[in-house]
Amino acid sequence: MWVCLYFIEFILFSFLGWIWETILCIFVNKRWESRGFLFGPVCPIYGVGAIGGFILLDTLEAMQMPTLTWWQVILIAFFGSAVLEYGTSYILEKLFHAYWWDYSDWPLNLNGRVSLFSSLGFAAAGLLVVYGLYPFCHWLFSFVSGGFIEIIAMIFLAVLMVDVTLTVSSLTNMVTKIMQLDDSLNERMTDVVEMLYSNTSQLNRRVIARIRGVRFKKPTQIKAFRKLMEKIRKS
Repeated sequence: MWVCLYFIEFILFSFLGWIWETILCIFVNKRWESRGFLFGPVCPIYGVGAIGGFILLDTLEAMQMPTLTWWQVILIAFFGSAVLEYGTSYILEKLFHAYWWDYSDWPLNLNGRVSLFSSLGFAAAGLLVVYGLYPFCHWLFSFVSGGFIEIIAMIFLAVLMVDVTLTVSSLTNMVTKIMQLDDSLNERMTDVVEMLYSNTSQLNRRVIARIRGVRFKKPTQIKAFRKLMEKIRKS
C-alpha cells in the first residue's frame, strides 16, 4: 500500500506544482500559460522532488535516526532540486529538442538549466514540505483505508498513462515534422546554390568565349587581359 500512497502524493504535489507555476507565469507574463511537460494539470518534477523528500524522511524515521535540522533540509532541497532540474532539462532537450524552462536571463545560471535563485526558491519550498505538508499528508491519509488508497492510485495511474501517451505522441510527431521541414529547406537551399554556381559558370564561359577573339597591341592591355583571365579562373 505504501507504493500507492507515494504515487497519490506524487500526483498531488505535481498538481500543486502546476498551480504554482501557472500562477507565477500569469503574474510575471501577464497572460495565461499552462505549465508543465504533460497536457494535464501536473508538473511531475515537483512530484518527484516531494516524494524524494518523503522517502528520505520515512527512511530516517524507520532507521530511528535523528531528524534533519532546518539547515540540512535547506542544503538537501537546494542541491537536490538543482540536480533534478538540470537532469530533467537535459533529458527533455535530448529527447524532444525543446526547452520547458530557460534561466539564461537569470543571474548565476548554469547553461540556462538551473540558477542560484531558482534553487533557493526550491530550498525554501523544502522547508514548507518537511515541516508543513509532510506531517499534514501523514495525518490526512491516516483516516483513509488501504483499499480506497489503492483504488485512487489506480485511477490516477490510468489517467497519467493516457496523458503521457498523448503528450509523447504529439511531441514525437512535432519533432518529426520539424526535421522534415529542415531537410526540405536544406534541399531547396542546395538547389538554389547549385543553380547560382551553374549560372556563374555559364556566364564565365560566355565572357571567356567573347574575349578570346580580342587582340591587344599594347603591353599594358595584354597585362590587364591576363589579370582579368586569372580572376575569372579563380571565381
